[in-house]
Amino acid sequence: MNNRSFSAFFLTFLFTFLTPVGSAWAGFTDTLPKHAFLMDESVIFAWLDSRYDNHGNEIPIIDELERYEPGAGLQGILRPKPEVKNLLLISQLQFGILDNLSFGLGIPVVLKTDIEPNLIWEPGNYQSRLGRSFSGDDFWEWAEAMGQPKPQAFHGNRGQIADLIVGLRYRWTDHIDWFKKKALWDIALMLSGNIPTGKKADPEEVVTIGTTNWDLQTQGDIAVHLGMDKRFDGVLHKKLVLGVDLFYETFFERSFQTPTGEKNPLLLNYEYYVGDRYRLDPGDISGFSLDLAGSPYIGPARPTWIVGHDEEAAKNLPAMIVMSVRYTFAHTQQSNWSSKAPHWDWEREQDYKPGYKNYLQFKATFSLLRFGVPLQIYAAYKSLALIPGKNCRAVDMIQTGVQIPFKLWGFGSKKEEKTVHEATFPGSSPTPEKQETDSISYSSKEK
Repeated sequence: MNNRSFSAFFLTFLFTFLTPVGSAWAGFTDTLPKHAFLMDESVIFAWLDSRYDNHGNEIPIIDELERYEPGAGLQGILRPKPEVKNLLLISQLQFGILDNLSFGLGIPVVLKTDIEPNLIWEPGNYQSRLGRSFSGDDFWEWAEAMGQPKPQAFHGNRGQIADLIVGLRYRWTDHIDWFKKKALWDIALMLSGNIPTGKKADPEEVVTIGTTNWDLQTQGDIAVHLGMDKRFDGVLHKKLVLGVDLFYETFFERSFQTPTGEKNPLLLNYEYYVGDRYRLDPGDISGFSLDLAGSPYIGPARPTWIVGHDEEAAKNLPAMIVMSVRYTFAHTQQSNWSSKAPHWDWEREQDYKPGYKNYLQFKATFSLLRFGVPLQIYAAYKSLALIPGKNCRAVDMIQTGVQIPFKLWGFGSKKEEKTVHEATFPGSSPTPEKQETDSISYSSKEK
């Protein structure tokens, strides 16, 4: 049995998902008003059954395995066609420290993970000692005789928390009039990082997946984003926003326990030459995103309690309907393994060569803020399968969620002036105006 092929075969399951948790911020420069909160609850369903190889061809997640019998030729081919499904609950809370500085906390919880190996055996040459071809039952009977059970489906990670995500976004162009009044650009810097609360996969299991950010590929351990949102005048005023985001994400080196083969002696029995532990330095990620958001319907500007019954402030609330499309290009660098077995390290690295991902997102948001209801509902389809990539998984995702803005303190009074923030999102005012309000003082930016 080709031990390297089998170990790579099943360990690949550990790194099958790219499920960007991200923040609830819609534009690349949006922040909350000072002392305002935004709660975001969403559910993501992700599925995967293919990947792109080093030539950009779509192939099954796991390579096929050819098994030969000395003197008898090809015994057969094991063609795995695994299907991976993940269901996640994403809870996010954002807080406006200043009008142009917001803090965000994301709590991803994996509700369940289902992995079906779908191991298909294709018989090979005629085996004279059997009087027939070697069947799949013959293969697994042989493996079980050696102490290796046939890998079964994985159903786990029930309610398992993943790594927490924290972030800060600062929109520094608020202090420069030229950007606001002439160029109509907003530029913001965002820094985010992970708190390691996720669970590593059981090293003795062959079909499994953990809930750390490396397992789920949510984002790097530290991520830096430079975001820009462009507004327009004239007929496109309040109708269109173009966003650009440049990012770089890095992973820290991490250590893993080497499987001993206790449960799977033929598939995971390399501790004796790899060592008790091995180290992995994942490749960093860099790239850019382009986002085009438009509002087909802005809706009425009702002076409700949300804006302190102020008619002018009501005009600055987010549009009722916003549609957006986003494209992201992400380049992934080489991942490096380190153990007592350099050849084993090299074999692992062949499965994680440099590559790139082409990511598309289509999103629709429906806001009730203009009717005095502090609620926004959104749905999105995200895919890495529509545009071919290189050395990456072809994941598809559906996400739906709700956002609720609120305040616990810092309410204005009739004697205090409040600023209605300059808009960077369709349906909002392009100029800052002073308001007197005892309202929730919700930002004109859709989060």
